[in-house]
Formats: sequence, C-alpha cells, structure tokens
Amino acid sequence: MTAETPKNKTGKVLLTALAGAGIGALAGVLLYSQKGIERRRNFRNLRINYRLRLRGDWDQLKGKLQQAYTQLTDEDLTYVEGKGHELVGRLQAKLGKRKRQIVKMLNAL
Repeated sequence: MTAETPKNKTGKVLLTALAGAGIGALAGVLLYSQKGIERRRNFRNLRINYRLRLRGDWDQLKGKLQQAYTQLTDEDLTYVEGKGHELVGRLQAKLGKRKRQIVKMLNAL
C-alpha cells in the first residue's frame, strides 16, 4: 500500500473541481440559452400535443363542448393544428380545471 503525496491529492481535487465546473457551465448553457429555452418549450408542446388526441371533426367536438359548457365562446375553442397547448390553456382558465382533466375530457369526446 502506497501513501499518496499531498501534491498528488491536490492535483486530483483540482482536476475534479475543474471537471465539475465545466459540466456545470455546459449544462447552464444548454438549459438556459435561447435555444435551450426554445427546445424545452417545443418538448413541452410536443408532450401536450401527443397526449391530446382529437378525433373526428373539430366543429362537431366544439359544438359538444359548447353544449356542455355554455360559458365557452368560439374564440375560446379556436384550435390550430400543433398548438393544442394553447387550447388547453384557454379551457383551463375558463373552466377552472387542471390540464390533465382538460386533456382527458377532450380525448373522451
């Protein structure tokens, strides 16, 4: 068994600290750069759109929703392909339900 010299230990500690700082800086750039923010937003939208599976004609579904919830207007129920998260957000604000409940309700139609 050989004992390490203090110089050897200091070098390892310094190397580990530099590696940790480098990884932290890289993570910060990836997560909080403009591209990183956009990447997270796109992933979140993709995740919500994936779970929101609207079947059939949107006008028919919209009519059913307006019958069930009379406070909903045509503007509240505007759906643009690929922007389901906006529809869910408007319905969430208008109906006072959670996102999961809104998506479940829309998928059940």
